[in-house]
Amino acid sequence: MRTTNDLAHGISYFNAELLRLQQLIETCKQNCHTLIILDEILKGTNSLDKLNGSRLFLQSVSTLPITGITATHDLELSKMEQEHPDRFHNYCFEIRLSDEITYTYRLSEGVARNQNATYLLKNILKTALE
Repeated sequence: MRTTNDLAHGISYFNAELLRLQQLIETCKQNCHTLIILDEILKGTNSLDKLNGSRLFLQSVSTLPITGITATHDLELSKMEQEHPDRFHNYCFEIRLSDEITYTYRLSEGVARNQNATYLLKNILKTALE
């Protein structure tokens, strides 16, 4: 969404993101068959607020004539597929974790299960602390 803060005008990163989401809604209401692509909605707040706000936003815009892709690392947000299987679908790609990390970039149905950050950080810490 390319949001940035503007402290000279009193707009924090979080407020800038809210303004951008508002603009997105207005644009989608005026144009039929809009494709929206979002990456990590509401990054500028705590995890519970982010989850609840993201869920509220996605439920609301899903009533508009749009198609959307939302990238998220929030596993709780993926439960929207169970609540609304006609509107939300989960896809993911996994990183193959072994001695060598492989990025396949192949989409498959479902939610990613690998804990990439934990795996990679353990390796970094093991090497750094030896």
